[in-house]
Amino acid sequence: MGGQVSGFFGDVPGLIGFIRSGKLKALGIAAPVRHPLLPDVPTLDEQGIHGVESNNWYALFVPAKTPPARISELNAAVRTVLTSEPYRKRIVGSGAEPMPGTPEQLAALVRSDGVKWGRIVREKKIVGE
Repeated sequence: MGGQVSGFFGDVPGLIGFIRSGKLKALGIAAPVRHPLLPDVPTLDEQGIHGVESNNWYALFVPAKTPPARISELNAAVRTVLTSEPYRKRIVGSGAEPMPGTPEQLAALVRSDGVKWGRIVREKKIVGE
């Protein structure tokens, strides 16, 4: 193939530089809506590939026995950073979307992703090597 990639799945922040430089061509977005930095790239759903939705997220975790007051303090600090205009501008420009939330919202996301990906792993019989 002469050093060319025939296909690749990845997240927008990790790939946007390659897409902008022309080294990669984005064919579809595995999200419910088009990405603001790639408005001409249709979602997989728009292309007739239904039910494929994947999104990377990042979170701050602490030990289970961390006192609730400390968790609230850390959450407030993270929310302050994520909502500050300089940070928000930089992160959005990279292709990511800051989504400050509560510890309860994160717990719900972890649970729902565990159910979703656990089902896929079992159905497809995926095993670690």
